Amino acid sequence: MSDVIRELEERERELREMRRREADWDFINSLPPRIRSAVVLFIETGDLRLAQRLSGLGLEDFVDILRRARVWIT
Repeated sequence: MSDVIRELEERERELREMRRREADWDFINSLPPRIRSAVVLFIETGDLRLAQRLSGLGLEDFVDILRRARVWIT
């Protein structure tokens, strides 16, 4: 069981690094504070629904922001 957990944690770390590396940080830093915080939350956690709710945007609008920010959505 711990091998499975270790593999999942490693995969999540890899995805987080990919989201950080590929993101357009100039665009992200130009966003309003609430939306910027939600995008950073998504980059760090990968939790789309939580980040979307915190942004105050609809799901489609938030996903559009992520795409424009070049954030990798898994």
